Amino acid sequence: MTDEADRDERQGLTGKLRGLTGGARDIARAALKEAMAWDAYKWTVLALLTAIFLLVALSYGGIRSELAALKQDRGVSAQDLAAVRTGIGTEISDLKAGLAQSMSDMKSGLGDSIAKITAKLDARSQQPKPAAPSPKPAVKPRPQ
Repeated sequence: MTDEADRDERQGLTGKLRGLTGGARDIARAALKEAMAWDAYKWTVLALLTAIFLLVALSYGGIRSELAALKQDRGVSAQDLAAVRTGIGTEISDLKAGLAQSMSDMKSGLGDSIAKITAKLDARSQQPKPAAPSPKPAVKPRPQ
């Protein structure tokens, strides 16, 4: 009994491996068949994409090392950053103050202009209207 059970397991494992390798062969055949049906345009696009991928992959390390070297060359310290932040903060506060002052000046100037226009309109509305011209006498027809 035990011998038969072991045989079934071995055949099952071997059968599974045969199934997997058979499936892989089928996929490889289909891929080869599809690749053979490609025209020159598809092969060219595939070659260019592969070349671009390889160039990017090869230059990635160089780009990273160049960036690291640039960061070291800059040598920006925390004190320098703090000084820059402080300078920018003072400039922004000065700009805010100047903007607030300009807005208040504009408001007062606009208020003055509106007051002048209102005074002119009130003066015009209070002026007496000229008397209507006297009606002309009716024209008498001439005898003929």
